[in-house]
Amino acid sequence: MKAERIRDEFEILAEKLGYTIRYEKGDFKGDVCRIKANNVIIINRFTPISHQNYAFSRIFSQEDLSQVSILPLLRTMIEEVDEDAIDLFSEGEQNA
Repeated sequence: MKAERIRDEFEILAEKLGYTIRYEKGDFKGDVCRIKANNVIIINRFTPISHQNYAFSRIFSQEDLSQVSILPLLRTMIEEVDEDAIDLFSEGEQNA
């Protein structure tokens, strides 16, 4: 599956979970924050898509997704996220 399609699926998952997504520029990789009553995911728009997908995986790894229907590929990416996972993401996108 192409990196752009994976990101689209992460965006759909974010919507299901009630997150707003903002793509901004800055010196950060991506994280979640709370603005007033809204949960917002902020992603650096200038990082490669594989890094954006890693940020989504890291964020969603903190969520209870046991009752949420998501693609098996996304579930695997979320469950296997760790400090070295960015290499796995880049390889997976090239082989998909």
